[in-house]
Amino acid sequence: MEIRPGSVKQARLEAGLSLGQVAQGDISRTAIYFVETGKSKPSMETLQLIATRTSKPMEFFLGEDEGINGVAALAEIERLVAVGDNARAVTAAEALLARNKEAKTAAQARFFMANALVRMGQPGRGRGAASAARAFFEQAGDGLMVAECLGWEAGAAQLMQDPAALGLIEDALARCRSINPVPVVTEARLLAILGHVRVSRHEYAKAIQAYEQAISVGAAFADLRRLSYVYGALSLAYQESGRYAQAAHYSRRAMALYETLRDRLNIAWAENNLALLVFKQGDLAGALRHAQSALGTIEELGVEAGRAHVLMTMAELELARSDHAAATAYATAALEIAERTGETTNMGEAHVWLGRIAAAQGDEAAVDAEFAAAFERFEVGQATEWQTRAHASYAELLEARGDLRTANRHLRLAIAAAGVREAPVQDVRIAMA
Repeated sequence: MEIRPGSVKQARLEAGLSLGQVAQGDISRTAIYFVETGKSKPSMETLQLIATRTSKPMEFFLGEDEGINGVAALAEIERLVAVGDNARAVTAAEALLARNKEAKTAAQARFFMANALVRMGQPGRGRGAASAARAFFEQAGDGLMVAECLGWEAGAAQLMQDPAALGLIEDALARCRSINPVPVVTEARLLAILGHVRVSRHEYAKAIQAYEQAISVGAAFADLRRLSYVYGALSLAYQESGRYAQAAHYSRRAMALYETLRDRLNIAWAENNLALLVFKQGDLAGALRHAQSALGTIEELGVEAGRAHVLMTMAELELARSDHAAATAYATAALEIAERTGETTNMGEAHVWLGRIAAAQGDEAAVDAEFAAAFERFEVGQATEWQTRAHASYAELLEARGDLRTANRHLRLAIAAAGVREAPVQDVRIAMA
């Protein structure tokens, strides 16, 4: 690779390192010396090693032509995404966009930035980056990249609880499958996202089908990070289907991969899901440990998108042990974060939990007010499945207080909202990567 003359030596001296400290046995000191003096050109791997050891971005070393072209910079951004260093990937993409106005390079940078932002729990920014990238690829007639961008838009929309997620991912899959031959790696990724969207809609049988189709593609899941997401999501789908043995099996497999990858955020989501699974199996103390660990990690990482899920898990567990003050505090915090991040469905669910807590305290007026607020939020968010569950739950509380007439009315509303299906009454909180 062409690099800026003197840049390697400058980086080494600024880092206060010797030739041997940069080499560290991975390459020879002589090789570093030859690169410094311009007697040889480094490979991409060697330059990446030097950049890591000297704490410099790749752009620091690039020659003028290479910097303008952006090929090496894009390769570095892609590498950062692949290893899960999403924050650095976003920073590198922003730097490339600031100095490189070539349309294709900018679109590719935005695509990788969208990947990183969604994985960091910033779906609004991620969706915008993916949409901007898709606009270029649509014009260029690149069907594969259009499908890839649509997939990330769908993933971001799902995290934002936007009903448009299903249409986006179905469009992405259709475009992917129209390519001959079908790119199986992309197809597997899109099927996994479809599974996430189905889970968010409480369509667990369809979610399991999508995940199993994704895995059946075969070698497409050489990416352990993607496979770990699918295992975690399968665990949740099986859990909500009442198939706890399968749920525990996939939960353990997901956790093992997250730990191997040192993926702290997804370890936290997995622990939240595991807390719900353990609770349903009757271990309240174990559930609390997992949920508290999940919440602590998410707070430490400063992630807001999806934090309401874990806070509502804590509210449920505290309600189960009759600590109404703690349950109220967690549900209120969940509502505040959901309002701040614009998660309409989570706002509604937080109101449902506040209503249940009020019922446990015998405050009927507060119960009615909280459920009224929940119905309004679910209506705004077009969250039919949540609306169904809320009507069913409210009917149970009304029946318990002896108001059978109103209870029957809400039960009928639950059945109507669910169509021909039986109205579900269980609760689920999800957060997909």
